[in-house]
Amino acid sequence: MKSEGWTAYKIHPPTDPELDIECCTQIREAVGPDHTLMLDSTWSYDYPQSVRVGRAIQELNYYWYEDPLADDDLYNYTKLKQQLHIPLMATEYSPGGFTAYAPWLTSQATDYLRGDVAVKGGITSLMKTAHLAEAFHMNYEVHHGGNSLNNVANMHAIMAMKNCEFFEVLLPSGAQKYGLETDIDIDSDGNVHAFNKPGLGAEIDFDLIASNKIAIVS
Repeated sequence: MKSEGWTAYKIHPPTDPELDIECCTQIREAVGPDHTLMLDSTWSYDYPQSVRVGRAIQELNYYWYEDPLADDDLYNYTKLKQQLHIPLMATEYSPGGFTAYAPWLTSQATDYLRGDVAVKGGITSLMKTAHLAEAFHMNYEVHHGGNSLNNVANMHAIMAMKNCEFFEVLLPSGAQKYGLETDIDIDSDGNVHAFNKPGLGAEIDFDLIASNKIAIVS
């Protein structure tokens, strides 16, 4: 992972609190004290479990703690944030549109806002929410887009933001790539580069699509 240029790694654990702590501990030992690690617990814990795991990974110097609680559990996110010093990340799938972020901000329930073009209503809505986070001096970390074309749109949006630090991809890297003539790759320094052709700059691989055609509906 490190030798391939990846500068950070986010763990999706088994979602059993004790096993998750063990996984996070072993991964930290494997990559060393300085490599950037995050934990995404996929809304799996209750409040006591989220406190226990959070305290463990903050001692392991994890960079952020993502989605430990259900995405509508604003009450316990607010409590959890008061118990931990590791930054919390929520709002990836928080119910509602642009205005759904307001209670998270006024309750001080998260340290980051979250979203992507697929789940937040496209590029315009994504940029609005990123600027909202910027107004509160928060990062808006863009989630993986689910497919190659969404990821290209995400990348262009990220490059128009000052408050997004990471471009998220799936590993192995081929898992996120399908349907484009040229897809996004990282360079040796762990950076990605936007296409410079008109629009999103992406070219659809229509030969690949045709070769995987099942039926034509008319």
